[in-house]
Amino acid sequence: MGSALAYLGAAAQIGVIGAPLGLVIWMSLQDPRGQADWSLASWRTILVSQEAGFALAYSAVLGALIAALSTLLAIPFAYLIAVRRGRAGRFALAFLLMSWFLDPGLRILGWMQVIKTTTLFRLMPDALQGSLAAELVAGIHAWLPAAAILLAIGFARVPAEFVAAARECGASSISLMRRILWPQSQPWSSLVLAIVFCGATGNFLEPRLLGSGMFEQATEWLQRAMESEVGWPYASTMLILLLLAATFPLLLLVLSARRRS
Repeated sequence: MGSALAYLGAAAQIGVIGAPLGLVIWMSLQDPRGQADWSLASWRTILVSQEAGFALAYSAVLGALIAALSTLLAIPFAYLIAVRRGRAGRFALAFLLMSWFLDPGLRILGWMQVIKTTTLFRLMPDALQGSLAAELVAGIHAWLPAAAILLAIGFARVPAEFVAAARECGASSISLMRRILWPQSQPWSSLVLAIVFCGATGNFLEPRLLGSGMFEQATEWLQRAMESEVGWPYASTMLILLLLAATFPLLLLVLSARRRS
């Protein structure tokens, strides 16, 4: 009975995810000019468009930077939660969970005000407004909690006897991290990087509210295309390409895991 319910739940989730994806694929095959029932016109246009290609590449590069920096900054939090534990670890976990579920609009508006204030009083350069740096700050703020909690799960999976033996030998926190925790949880850490990259590459609010008008991300390109009367097929095509780019690291991890097994 339990297996049947599990399979039923999995099928329902696949349907919930698959139905919108199928509709997006169907819309990408519509003729933007309405002259035919099916057409690859939007695909041909997007694949040769330098503007669309740059937007997609810019999103991927920024997503990779956010994933790398978020994961790096998340290491101390993960260590505190999974290894040190105690009251400080519980406090860090509660703080990260609260930050993770905080409304993204409030978070981004808060950073907009911080950047505006610091540049107004000459504490930061004016170029910080509407820049890659502003997007990075907001993106890291958005994904660091998820990276820290997922990393903490990976560190907690390391056998406790390894950690205890290292401590008995006088290993410092840095040595424990460098020689035990990080090597033992590398596959998990790679998964965390891929997950954060997947989410950060598809961010909408950060580039829209904090980004530069000079460099357009794929999500901004998408929104601009959807505002056009004939832009839905183009937006659907870009959305599929963005989805493929965002999930490419996850696909590589799955293939790598299958080869190792």
